[in-house]
Amino acid sequence: MLLSPSAFDRPGKLYLGRAFDFDAVQPADDPVFLGLRDLTTHAVCLGMTGSGKTGLGIVVLEEVLLQGVPCLIIDPKGDITNLALSFPHLEPDDFRPWLDADEAARRGVTLDQLAATTAQQWRDGLAQWGIGAERIAALRDRVTFDIYTPGSEAGIPVNILRSLAPPNEPSLTWSKNGEALRERIAQVVQAILSLAGVEADPLKSREHILLATIFEAAWRAGQPLDIAALVHQIQEPPIQRVGAFDMEVFYPRDERFRLAMALNNLAASPSFAAWTRGAPLDVAAMIAPDRSAGGTNPAGKTRAAIFYLAHLGEAERQFFVALLLSQLVLWMRAQSGTSSLRALVYFDEVFGYAPPFPRNPPTKTPLMTIVKQGRAAGLGAFLATQNPADLDYKGLANIGTWFIGRLRTGRDRDRALEGLEGAGAGFDREHFEAPLSTLPPRVFLLQRATGEPRFFHTRWAMSFLRGPLTRDQVAMLAGEHAWEASPPPHPVTSRPAERDGLIGAPSVARPALPPGVSEFFLHADLRGLGAGPGVRYTPYLLADASARITDRAGSVSHDERYTYLLPLDATAYMLDFTRARRMAELSPESLARAPIAGARFAPLPPGIDARWMKRAERALVEHIYRHGAISVLFNRTLKIYGQPGETQLDFRRRCEGVAREHRDAEARKLHERFDRRMQALQDRLAREHRELASDRVELSARKREELLGGVESLFNLVVGRRQSYALAFGARRRREVESAERDVRESEEAIAKLNADLEALTQDYKAALDQVNDKWMRALGDVVEVSLGPKKSDIFVRLLAIAWLAEDFAD
Repeated sequence: MLLSPSAFDRPGKLYLGRAFDFDAVQPADDPVFLGLRDLTTHAVCLGMTGSGKTGLGIVVLEEVLLQGVPCLIIDPKGDITNLALSFPHLEPDDFRPWLDADEAARRGVTLDQLAATTAQQWRDGLAQWGIGAERIAALRDRVTFDIYTPGSEAGIPVNILRSLAPPNEPSLTWSKNGEALRERIAQVVQAILSLAGVEADPLKSREHILLATIFEAAWRAGQPLDIAALVHQIQEPPIQRVGAFDMEVFYPRDERFRLAMALNNLAASPSFAAWTRGAPLDVAAMIAPDRSAGGTNPAGKTRAAIFYLAHLGEAERQFFVALLLSQLVLWMRAQSGTSSLRALVYFDEVFGYAPPFPRNPPTKTPLMTIVKQGRAAGLGAFLATQNPADLDYKGLANIGTWFIGRLRTGRDRDRALEGLEGAGAGFDREHFEAPLSTLPPRVFLLQRATGEPRFFHTRWAMSFLRGPLTRDQVAMLAGEHAWEASPPPHPVTSRPAERDGLIGAPSVARPALPPGVSEFFLHADLRGLGAGPGVRYTPYLLADASARITDRAGSVSHDERYTYLLPLDATAYMLDFTRARRMAELSPESLARAPIAGARFAPLPPGIDARWMKRAERALVEHIYRHGAISVLFNRTLKIYGQPGETQLDFRRRCEGVAREHRDAEARKLHERFDRRMQALQDRLAREHRELASDRVELSARKREELLGGVESLFNLVVGRRQSYALAFGARRRREVESAERDVRESEEAIAKLNADLEALTQDYKAALDQVNDKWMRALGDVVEVSLGPKKSDIFVRLLAIAWLAEDFAD
């Protein structure tokens, strides 16, 4: 069943598509609408690449604009700018300028044939969803599409200087809204520092505190600031104390100059001129009805302010989005309360702009403020991203409407389902978990703060989805409404041609450095040169780094300083530090902050910008890692490294002390081992002496008994007694005497042997001790020279800047 136009043109209802039938794997007949007021509680769309997220976003924006609600659209990739490609007649000639000739060639058709096929495809697709040419015509008739291109004149450039001026809303006063104004200042300062390449913490960074103090003093006085005035006030602050400290203690002049130079380089860059021309960043004017463009609505056409950011770098995007969102917060706080939707801010691919803790880019605070407080002012936010982990959970907790498309991983789906469980009542996770893992393109799960969750298939977009637009295509789309460019405010000095790989004749003007590149001047007094027109500055890369060099044992810990001057000639892009001259450490006095008056400058080679400086930093670290080793003495036996600059005599003395400790320790072990053996021999010798004494006593007793027995036998012979018993007893005593004599001889022999063993052991001990002494004496001579280099993680780049070296120059 197809819908008639009146069926989906309902006040307060957004026609998104039709319910999806999983059994038939196609859209059903039941239309799906979203209440306009549901967007006051904000919405988030999650889906991987190819899920149809961009198409859904454009469908929602088409419907919101048809309801007369103005939209601020942040388009980092250039996809959502397709919203301006709507063609009521759907003719091939309408599509042809936006088609890719290479795509036609790949299909084997002409560009005209591809245009005819695309036009027919769009007519058929819209017809299937009940949308005719009259609804596209209504969109064109009711809506003005303003395409803003900050930093470029392809569309409408944006003058960001207005954002540095104090708010002109009468309701915002320092007495009543001091906290809100300081929050606004913090966001502006953080955006400026981010663009200048300065990482700053709002609570701890001196840069942030100084700039915020300068802004508050100027805004309290009702004075606007531009970058030039800001640079001057950094050098000459309007206040003398910050907290309890004098300014020169809190932030010395020399260090403030580095910050001023960074901002001055930013302002002096030719590319920055585009940021200072164009429409002021005025949210009220950007969403006000357009009464100059005709249309059927007497109140004026609804505005769609599209901020095309695909041409900007990441730092520039963060800078501009932070300014835009902070201006939007000010506008929001100036509005009275309402329950209806006053305006919608659509943010495509919000990854990196409101990440979870601890990351805190300058865009996060104002975006979270809009999500938390926008409802009361009728400001809705629609955020689109690929992954639920891209957003801070505090922001997700305040979003009432969820669109979930195909997600890449199960973990992503789990996170999304956890968010859905808190987004609305009646969500049954088990019922939706399985279908959510196999969603086809353009099919989403819709969960609102009230109502049942449901799957639906998005309708066909009325706008032509041709993919990301290039800057040239944006300029073509802007057409006659494009901003008329004015000549640059500063003359641009052309670079001379290069000859034989060297930079040509010096230019008179001082070259402007791009953002993120600092410069210093090696003055004439450093090199014995004169001043004035006879001096030329030649560019070099000044690289200063320190490295901690250690050995594995940790006995060497040395800080080495590396200072190089690398010529910036035609081969500068190679960043070959082997061509650089290593210098002694430069004192702060030798690095001047300003050039000699009247001096000339050789031009810089092309391509030197913040990215090139990052490459230079990596090249410097690699060069020091590979070529920054130092030579030290090393004792291979003792495993001792010499200190850098240590003489051989001092190193030998250190080694002697260590060798002596090793020798004494080994000698103690040797003494303990031999002492145990000697003690055992001495114990045995003492026992043998005791046995000898006992044997000698026994021998003496046996001899006395033998003598008495002989006297007795002689007496018996004289008196005539019987002799047989006496003879036998005498023989036995003779045997006992001989046995005792043998025991004495054995003991004496054992004692002699033990004494010999003891003497031999003493000699062995002396020989072993001599070997220990010789061993550690030889160790003192086992010395070689080795190289120690730093680890990459121990190399710290202290300074990378353009150094202008003063040289004599004859006209």
